[in-house]
Amino acid sequence: MKVITMYLPQFHRVKENDEWWGEDFTEWTAVKGAEPLFEGHDQPRVPLHENYYDLLDKRTMQWQTDLMKQYGIDGQCIYHYWFKDGRKILEKPAENLLQWKDIDMPFCFCWANESWARTWSKLRPANVWMVTDNKKENDEQKAAKAELLIEQAYGDEKQWRLHFDYLLPFFKDDRYIRIENKPVFVIYQSAQISCLGEMIDCWNRWSREAGMEGIYIIGANSDVRSNRWLDGLLQHEPQFSIRQVANCKWGDLVKTDYDRIWKALLERYSYVPTTFYGGFVGYDSTPRCGDKGIIIENDNPIKFRNYLSELLAKNATSGRNIVFVNAWNEWGEGMYLEPDKKYEYGYLEAVPYAKEHYKEYMTKYKKDTEKENQYLKRELEIIAEKTMRYQEYWEIMDAWMTLKENDIPIIDFFRINHIKSINIYGIGMLGQHLIKELENQDIEIVGLIDRNAQRAAKLIRAGVYLPEDQLPESDMIVVTVDYAYEDIRRQLHEKGYRNIISLRQVIEKLGEKLCDM
Repeated sequence: MKVITMYLPQFHRVKENDEWWGEDFTEWTAVKGAEPLFEGHDQPRVPLHENYYDLLDKRTMQWQTDLMKQYGIDGQCIYHYWFKDGRKILEKPAENLLQWKDIDMPFCFCWANESWARTWSKLRPANVWMVTDNKKENDEQKAAKAELLIEQAYGDEKQWRLHFDYLLPFFKDDRYIRIENKPVFVIYQSAQISCLGEMIDCWNRWSREAGMEGIYIIGANSDVRSNRWLDGLLQHEPQFSIRQVANCKWGDLVKTDYDRIWKALLERYSYVPTTFYGGFVGYDSTPRCGDKGIIIENDNPIKFRNYLSELLAKNATSGRNIVFVNAWNEWGEGMYLEPDKKYEYGYLEAVPYAKEHYKEYMTKYKKDTEKENQYLKRELEIIAEKTMRYQEYWEIMDAWMTLKENDIPIIDFFRINHIKSINIYGIGMLGQHLIKELENQDIEIVGLIDRNAQRAAKLIRAGVYLPEDQLPESDMIVVTVDYAYEDIRRQLHEKGYRNIISLRQVIEKLGEKLCDM
């Protein structure tokens, strides 16, 4: 079982941060400036030996690599910041690592594909390093600060190629982390990319042209069932569980319990086969957000050790051999494994313990995995059933369009059979098309039958009925719900209704007329 930690490259000076937040701003600025907001609030956090390092110093990355090797961390997932028109920021630590081949730090990227804004207000999704909100400022002054600093936009194939060419040397590096022999690339907000499918198709094609087998794309808190281009899903914690459990409201200081968040994430299953269940060390965003922050209280290394053991077991029983932990060095959000003044190496020591002891918890999670597999089986059955329904729908629509192309309207069937009035059973897509087709024709639609009576009532001036209601008299009942036609026909017969036909049969009868032409 491998543990990969999220890695923040915000610990060095860049000109943008100097301009936006003040001279020499780095993550350490927010960490040092944190203040306790209530009695017992553990702020500010202080690195062990006050090691306020600079990531541009090679000795820092060698020290981090040595710690990783000593305490069982198998790799770093480095946040990667790439914006509109190929603009980059905080890229130097990764670029230096690419050149420093003697530093054996396994790594991959997580594309933090959010715009950057000065404050959280009005510009979301956006990434912010520090809220500099002064309560003495008036609304106009605050609004002026709520500007976009770097815009995120995805462009076209030319922009995608520029991004891919930048990533390619990293992907080809021997230290880059792979799954199924493909370089791993996590996208933090994949659901925000409208061109995701086209972009990933291009990236995979170009990666194969470059001698690779493709790219293993993981969406953080996305859903592979709704996004077929993703290879995997990452439950990025604790943000995912905080939203589910803590009932957060922006603008308020939120406090919630460490045990509560961990138990929620351990109990949750995504029922998506390629899900990586993530964990976290601790959380306190008040260094960045002040009294608008979120605090997860009552954490300690012993709790983390035990919960991480369970998380490894949960992933193992679900067939995943990688766990993503948030984070290696998110000091501004209280998520860090690096040693601090309070617990020293306590959180780091939890990792080898968990890797050694997680199998003790596998029996517990094996039962949950069996439930997950049963759920997946049912999900696949539902998907197969829906696929069959849509196939039937398109077959009917194709035959219907063929009739229209040959100037054979639906009304011909009813005229030939002297049908003057009908009930329509099922007001989904086919039912709505049928109503439209029969508008202003010499036939009366006396009733619409559908479970969603409100939807049906908006379509036409006709009686609206539930399937169990007494239906109005008509010459014929036309059933548009083809997949359930036999059951509907049987139920209607039992209630005494006759002359029932499916829309498919109507179209097939008219199709026979077309064949005779």
